[in-house]
Amino acid sequence: GMVEDREIQEGSIVVPGDRLRDVSMMSANGVVQIGTGLMQSGDEVVAVQPGVIHWMTKVPGVGTRAWIDCNQKRYTPCLDDMVLGIVTDKHADDYKIDIRGSCGAILSALAFEGATKRSRPRLNIGATVYCRVCLAIKDCEPELTCICLTSKKGWMTGQAIFGELEGGHMFDVGIGYARSLLSPNCAIINLLGKHIAYEVAAGANGRVWVKSASVKDTILLVNAIKNAEHLQPQQVAEMVTQLIQFNSSD
Repeated sequence: GMVEDREIQEGSIVVPGDRLRDVSMMSANGVVQIGTGLMQSGDEVVAVQPGVIHWMTKVPGVGTRAWIDCNQKRYTPCLDDMVLGIVTDKHADDYKIDIRGSCGAILSALAFEGATKRSRPRLNIGATVYCRVCLAIKDCEPELTCICLTSKKGWMTGQAIFGELEGGHMFDVGIGYARSLLSPNCAIINLLGKHIAYEVAAGANGRVWVKSASVKDTILLVNAIKNAEHLQPQQVAEMVTQLIQFNSSD
């Protein structure tokens, strides 16, 4: 039958192939950052995974950010997990953070190395933050911190392990796989590093963030890391070689 262009609202359920007409209308400056489960097709954005569509307008430096929560599995916070969150609300003393759990988590405005009432990071709604779970009790809102137990680099140095991740691209992967990416001898992360200079942060909550010097490299990194989830170590090496060759032949 004919594909109807139905009006898709924030929070509604979409299926692969659903077109989000005129996404530029969602955004004042026409810029839309596409996240998990969505693909750009001309001036339309198309759903490639089933789930709940979310978007945030007025994201500083981006305009609109859209993504699908494929909700393969909700994340259950565990003490000391490193997680990737999105700021969904801010108050004088804390931030509300989405970590793919059954409810939002709380990040204190002072939970940054070297932060004081007068000098502390200011996070905007829509910002991506890398944090550590510091309180995880059943039926209680989880709490997060950006203070690292092993490094004392202040938030102002730009070298702190946790905190806001600016730019880059974040996407969802399976929770078990995300944890494997945190291992220092993770094959895909190390192989990609031989060919491309990039930054990566993996969250035990099933999110990965990557940043490189070009859009082309970033797309390659996202595809390679997503593909590797379902491959054997030997196949991972072959896939990376193929992607790198293809990328350099353009």
